[in-house]
Amino acid sequence: MSTTSIALCSVLALFVTAASPGLLAQEPTVVGWRGDGSGRYPNANPPTTWSRDDSGAKKNILWETKLPCYSWATPIIVGDKIFVRSDPYDLICLNKKDGKILWIRSHGPQVAVTDEDRKANPGLAAIDPLVAQLKQVNDAYVEKGSSPELLKQKHDLQHQIDDIFLKNDRKYKLPKDMWVESWSEYTGSTPCSDGTNIYFTSGAGVTGCFDLNGNLKWSNYESLAAGWGEHGDPDSPTLSGDKFIVAEGPKALDKATGKQVWFMDSKPANASENREQFGMVTFKFNGTDFVIARGNVLRVSDGKSFLKLPWVFSAPVVHDDMINNVHGGGGYSFKMEALPNGEMQGKSVVNGPEYPGFIFPLENPEKKDSTFYTASPLYHDGLLYCLSNTGWLVTVDTKATTPKDAIVYAKKLPFDFKNPPHRKTFGCGIGASPAFAGKYIYLTDNAGCTIVMEPGREYKQVAKNNLDHIMDKGWEEFHWNDHYHETTLASPIFEENRIYIRGEQYLYCIGEK
Repeated sequence: MSTTSIALCSVLALFVTAASPGLLAQEPTVVGWRGDGSGRYPNANPPTTWSRDDSGAKKNILWETKLPCYSWATPIIVGDKIFVRSDPYDLICLNKKDGKILWIRSHGPQVAVTDEDRKANPGLAAIDPLVAQLKQVNDAYVEKGSSPELLKQKHDLQHQIDDIFLKNDRKYKLPKDMWVESWSEYTGSTPCSDGTNIYFTSGAGVTGCFDLNGNLKWSNYESLAAGWGEHGDPDSPTLSGDKFIVAEGPKALDKATGKQVWFMDSKPANASENREQFGMVTFKFNGTDFVIARGNVLRVSDGKSFLKLPWVFSAPVVHDDMINNVHGGGGYSFKMEALPNGEMQGKSVVNGPEYPGFIFPLENPEKKDSTFYTASPLYHDGLLYCLSNTGWLVTVDTKATTPKDAIVYAKKLPFDFKNPPHRKTFGCGIGASPAFAGKYIYLTDNAGCTIVMEPGREYKQVAKNNLDHIMDKGWEEFHWNDHYHETTLASPIFEENRIYIRGEQYLYCIGEK
């Protein structure tokens, strides 16, 4: 989503399903950003309508659970549990049936302090009692649920820990805040799971693995402060076979131990190059596993690079032998070709006059300014659905070979955008990526409005729904006003007849009663 770190979570991916003998699907037990990375849930049968009236009565909103802090990471479902992130460094497990929180793990830089650092900086000893208190507050939150008192205690303890690092050992200090006045969006990266463990990264610098009961298996620490820019560094990690692939580098880790297997240095050659190529996706092509990371198509086994894609924020989608994505105000399509010995190459198949790819129709042609695309596109049945920050939907024919033939239609969607236009809501625009569930496409704006439409070469709206949950108060001093609609920037997920939406303060479960 990376724009601001809000959108970052919606631009990151795990992997995509495939649709041809050359491109095979990954293990179905692996889940991460947008489910399997494609945003497609063809076996789901979710409702198309839900609402909340002025009296608070809800239709098809089964439960809503208040979480300790915001995060734009996508929830993931593993068995009967659902996992979410919460800033600045929490991993939270809930019962997916009723939304009850089962456990909270605060895994920040404090877990990485070495014995040598403690000897060199005696002041770091003050962290230990604060960490113990933070665990007690987390346990109380699990037992009692949210309360203003617990939220304040948790918030204050996290700040006190960070202040100790500032005074004693700055390498453990959190990177600069870019989201609001108190915490940045450190948890934009969606965790992933192989059905046995939960693997995660975070802007707090910690990479690690928990089992489903919240027991830590391993963790590593690397400060991200030096490379922390306007949009942070929150690409969602991926799993492929026995490797856990993370964006920093990118690099592959042994998923059982966390030890590095390979590393690729993707830092720009000079200051004029942009490093922010967000979005990771894994796929199998011609029997070989590949990962798209930092805009490079790499072989999973050894990290060898075969293709450099145009600069992007969002995660690409891979289907058949094609890689598709949006970039700035346009899109691109690369066709892959298998080479001997598990190698490949790719070539842009739709080219404009200046660079690989093509320009989308402008939402406001008279202004001659491009519309920005943060959300990753959705591929379905030969078409690519690309949703801009402002709700401009461009549908692309993925079989086209010329810019003229590529655009099927472009339309301004009737989102309600109920929050006022400023940096942290409307100004950041739509971050949630489109999803296909059952037989419809679901598109969500940044204030709880979801449009349901039919896929196809013409726009056909089925329904429009609003959560209409008014937040009477924000996160203590970190919010910019006290009365606003719940902010929704994380991509929704679907399972059977349910939809799960991570809002700024709540996790929602939508389904027919």
